[in-house]
Amino acid sequence: MATLQRVSSVTSILKLLADSVREDFGRPVKLQRLLAATPDLPTRLSDSAPCILASSVPAWHRLNDGISLNFQDRLPRGTLMGWKRIGGDYRGHKIHRSEYEQICVETTVKGWWCDISDVHGFSGSKSKLSEFSSTDAMVERNSRTMIDEITPEKLAENLAHDEIRILHRKKTTDHFACYQWDGRLWLMNCGGSHHFAAAKYIASRLPQRVPLQADLRVYALNEEAISSLRRDFEMFVVPNHAAFSNGFGDAMRSFGATWHWHGMPAPYNQTRAILLPRGERRSMRVAEDLAKAGVVDLGQVLSNLAANQHKSIDRLREQSVERPRVRT
Repeated sequence: MATLQRVSSVTSILKLLADSVREDFGRPVKLQRLLAATPDLPTRLSDSAPCILASSVPAWHRLNDGISLNFQDRLPRGTLMGWKRIGGDYRGHKIHRSEYEQICVETTVKGWWCDISDVHGFSGSKSKLSEFSSTDAMVERNSRTMIDEITPEKLAENLAHDEIRILHRKKTTDHFACYQWDGRLWLMNCGGSHHFAAAKYIASRLPQRVPLQADLRVYALNEEAISSLRRDFEMFVVPNHAAFSNGFGDAMRSFGATWHWHGMPAPYNQTRAILLPRGERRSMRVAEDLAKAGVVDLGQVLSNLAANQHKSIDRLREQSVERPRVRT
């Protein structure tokens, strides 16, 4: 028994020595084993959910909006935590990248006009918006009495509901929103979702136009900021659970590669972004293995989203037609 233990111990030592030699010569063997042993490596990011909940849209405008240290303290937006060799030690450090402060351009169009049929969904409701693929489906299940007659009178009754603030309040925080990487139009509302949806339902069947006016907030990804980050870093998305995070940190320490990280926005909260500096050879060797494993290339994802935004911009321009406001 003692002999077997000695043999096992010698084997482990030889394995560690072999790994150390391989890593000295530029092969990240611990990382390679970790990637091979991780079944939930993100190989794609899900698209916007097919529902009527505004917060289901990936919140790219909040990418790296600050890292929480605890319940009180938060690092500024654009802060990247990381590790690198400094002298003979492998130490934690942080850097700041101003691109994250400009990653999204927000534009407000005052008094923007659209038709009720243009609105896809809401930010809030008593109904669970994530369960419905359309506003019609919501009122058909939860508000049948609001659509029991397809008449101009029933339409007017629903539009008269005081909680539809964009119709009945001179001062309101309710507004329209469009995330250009998504393309759909949302009513960011404090109430009135069922009566609004019922009015939309009836108007489409009469048919009758219902012009609406409110401020529109448009969120667009900044291609220049994304390109600047990609010039300096390879960017990937990895799991954010303890098993992978601890294993990744150990593997990077063993290999001596520089890396940085920040959190991912909803609905990708179970992952985090890894940034590897292009100017460092060992970091680029890690990038090769992540790419070979099929891990999501965050830089490419962001570039693709930004490049396709013009389609939704064109749609908004087509929708923005001035019409007289409905009076109820």
